[in-house]
Amino acid sequence: MRDRTLIHTLPFSQGRELSTLVENRRAFTLDSLELNIYETYRVSEYVPLRFDDLVMINMIQGKKIMHLEQIKAFDYLPGQMIVLPAMVGMHIDFPEATLEQPTQCTALTIRKEKIEAVLDYLNEFYPKEQLGRWHIDPELFHLYNSNELAELVNKLFQIIIGENPLKDVLADLTFKELTIRLLQSQSLMALKLLKSTNKVLMHLQEFIRKNITEKISIDLLEKAAHMSKASLTRMFNRELGLSPMEYVIQQRISKAKQLLLLTRNVKESCFGSGFNDVNYFVRLFKNRVGITPGAFVLAQCQG
Repeated sequence: MRDRTLIHTLPFSQGRELSTLVENRRAFTLDSLELNIYETYRVSEYVPLRFDDLVMINMIQGKKIMHLEQIKAFDYLPGQMIVLPAMVGMHIDFPEATLEQPTQCTALTIRKEKIEAVLDYLNEFYPKEQLGRWHIDPELFHLYNSNELAELVNKLFQIIIGENPLKDVLADLTFKELTIRLLQSQSLMALKLLKSTNKVLMHLQEFIRKNITEKISIDLLEKAAHMSKASLTRMFNRELGLSPMEYVIQQRISKAKQLLLLTRNVKESCFGSGFNDVNYFVRLFKNRVGITPGAFVLAQCQG
């Protein structure tokens, strides 16, 4: 079971808005953005879809099975985002859609010039600490929404479908923030997959992994990276969108999940992932994952 942060369900089609039971589409268009809301009300297979611009697709309700070019078919569920370049062909199965429980997803299409303007701004004024430029990595197209991503997506959607006379300006500001969070999420994915171009981050990732059961302080990370606290913090915040110690906590939680599945023992998993207080571990795990360690084990066994 992956942690998932959900996008709020949007109003469903009413009356004449519903013209088909398979991928019924409503569009809300701004200057360089278009929000498409798709709904499907019956089981369907291999429905084709393609977009002329870069697209951010969010699954909101129900289940799809996605067939992308040269990619093995995969389940697409609420809490997930797909980011695809222009003109990527896809086919979609809807194995569970009904009139009572339709699927709903959104596709936010973005003009090439708009996304390039954000990337150019970041590369000029906030260049990466190491080699490489800010860019959307087409290989890291399948993401799980973080709290920050979900909040910004929800905010942007409400702006676009709303009636505020300044919604073009508000949408532009929110879209820029969303893009930055998306890039940081991809950077975090790249680091996990050992695809990062930032050798310092990769070194620290390995250092934290090897010393996960030890006391890891910001001073220790400074020495391991041969960087000042300010430079270290700036690098983490800029590239990953979090502090060095928050990254350590995330790695401890990830390690604790692995140990919980192996041992099914909360105490062993607590100490084996570097926490030294079981009560604190349980509270922190529930805060970050949404359920207690014991409930996590139960959910995995039932799943």
